[in-house]
Amino acid sequence: MNTKILSMVALSALIFIGCADKVKYIDTKDSKEYTSIGLDYHDIEDAANKSVQSLLQSGYVKNLATEKKPKVLAISDVTNDTMQNFSTEELTRKITRDMRNSGKFILTMALSGSGGTTDKMLQKARDARKNDEFNQYTVQEKGSLIAPELSLSGKIVQRNTKIGSKQRVDYYFLLTLTDIKTGLVVWDDEVNIIKLGKNKSVAW
Repeated sequence: MNTKILSMVALSALIFIGCADKVKYIDTKDSKEYTSIGLDYHDIEDAANKSVQSLLQSGYVKNLATEKKPKVLAISDVTNDTMQNFSTEELTRKITRDMRNSGKFILTMALSGSGGTTDKMLQKARDARKNDEFNQYTVQEKGSLIAPELSLSGKIVQRNTKIGSKQRVDYYFLLTLTDIKTGLVVWDDEVNIIKLGKNKSVAW
């Protein structure tokens, strides 16, 4: 094999490797073809949508029709009790976004548990009261934060069951909405997502 042919073979190999490593965008509606046994975008989206629909159709929300102001909501602790590494805020923010869009709820960033985050700027802005460099007429006055009336908490659980050469994985999305004043549960829901895959594809 002469030098020219060797060069052409080497160039072809490089082109093939380059094309094989090429990254491409996948449209959201087509990405289900590339799902795994673990929790992915579609699972979080599905659990959030089903939970919100359950909440908005509940008797509690229907009774809010006479309320003039939206209920102030805080995200409490949401525990990830699965082998999947993801932030529970992916779920809670999708849920609370739809809750706010209903016009019946509003989310506070002043308080949160593990299922959400607080806005650190709220406290930093109030620390400006101690700083003479700030015009004190422009800083936030004491007592201006609005306390939450409702708390959204939950837990995501994974259960694995061996079925021959495969594994069945059940994911449970457990969510609870609690009245902070009374401590009473005003709504709760469970969404189940079940997948089947090979033993080696399942994390224990």
